[in-house]
Amino acid sequence: MRTRIERRVAARHRRDRLLVSFWFMPVVMALAAVLLAWVMFAIDGRISNEVLENSRFVLAGTTYELRSSLLSIAGTVLATAGVVFTLLTLPLSTVAAQYGSRLLRLFLGDRTAQFVLGMFVATFVYCIFAALAIPPADVELESPQLTASVAVYLMLVTFATLILLVQHISTMLQAPNIAAAAGAELLEVVRAEITEELVNDVDGGDGLEAMSDAAGAPMSLAEAQGYPVRADATGYIQFVDPEIMLTLAREKDLVIRLLHQPGQFVRRSTVVALVWPADRVNPEVAKLIHRAYQLGTVRTPTQDIEYAVNQLTEMAVRAMSPAINDPFTAMTCLDHVGVGLVEFMQRGERSSRYYDKGGRLRLLLEPVTFAALLGAAFDLLRHASCDNANVLLHMLEVIDAIGQETTAPAARQELLRHVSLIQAESEVGDLIEQDRLPILLRGQSLRVKLADMA
Repeated sequence: MRTRIERRVAARHRRDRLLVSFWFMPVVMALAAVLLAWVMFAIDGRISNEVLENSRFVLAGTTYELRSSLLSIAGTVLATAGVVFTLLTLPLSTVAAQYGSRLLRLFLGDRTAQFVLGMFVATFVYCIFAALAIPPADVELESPQLTASVAVYLMLVTFATLILLVQHISTMLQAPNIAAAAGAELLEVVRAEITEELVNDVDGGDGLEAMSDAAGAPMSLAEAQGYPVRADATGYIQFVDPEIMLTLAREKDLVIRLLHQPGQFVRRSTVVALVWPADRVNPEVAKLIHRAYQLGTVRTPTQDIEYAVNQLTEMAVRAMSPAINDPFTAMTCLDHVGVGLVEFMQRGERSSRYYDKGGRLRLLLEPVTFAALLGAAFDLLRHASCDNANVLLHMLEVIDAIGQETTAPAARQELLRHVSLIQAESEVGDLIEQDRLPILLRGQSLRVKLADMA
């Protein structure tokens, strides 16, 4: 069990780390380049140079000349790589300054930038490895013409990707595309599903329901003394694996309650879980439980839906700052937040209680609530946009779109509360009467609409 837990949690966390790094794809492509050089050198050893002497697409020359050509190509690629690094740092500094450092992960995980960087690294590694594989000139050997020719073609492709990178960055830096990338990440987090092995009820609840003690007599979790599992480090909860928790609870006949959601900050020795019955828990079981948590210094959107919303909200709030004053970007971010919240409501809020296939309560979570996501989406932006009628009106339009997909009365009450807050914000903002009136009228009609749908 311990090995399985460590491997699964570590694998899922590493996957997220690798996808937002500039080094992973270049390393993989560099290893592929070494393999390609080895294969091409083997092919050169089987094909006589006389067969290729009339081809215009294959380099010809002595082993010394081809070795010099490979080293020259490697030097050229290395010198041009400086331009690539400059082009890659430009969007990073621009995004960090204008949209916020949280959005940097969108560029670190950009596949086009990783591929272009990988092409330069792979071409350089191929040339160096191929040049070193050529024996000294005093050894009688046919020159590796195909190997050197492939290096030339790789260099051409590499410089073509440089043009691709320039085009891609000029497109990627446009605010709508950045918002779209953040919106896609939000949808990906919302659509992440727990495995079918987890059986949950649809009613939710506080988790304080009956269980059986060692003697078989029913008892309440509220009355039972749970074993506290404490965090062994300080940081943000980046990932929790509920499937592993359920498996552990089923194998040890336990009930586990997780007290914190992914994205929350915990200090060392903070109680992160309670386990019942307490007399069945030993230090080894406690270690298995907190190993299913992944703590880090930053929040990640792997399971943290609110953080994915915060990325769009931060971009919108910065767009509404006096230095930038870009309401169109704020409205674009609102559109993508609305799509994510609609998807969240269509899938429904996750229950807090999970059972095994035998129907016994095993796991209690602190699920993400619709109210918390609405607050993350609208609260900061509402304050930042109190002087802009267009953004406030667009917030009401997004609430209307969410309300059309909302059937739960409690969710509609939350939407109505935010409609009232937007109306109140327009009253205290620096708006003229002609700008304030459409907000009030739209808010009133939306309140009636949401009330009729309830």
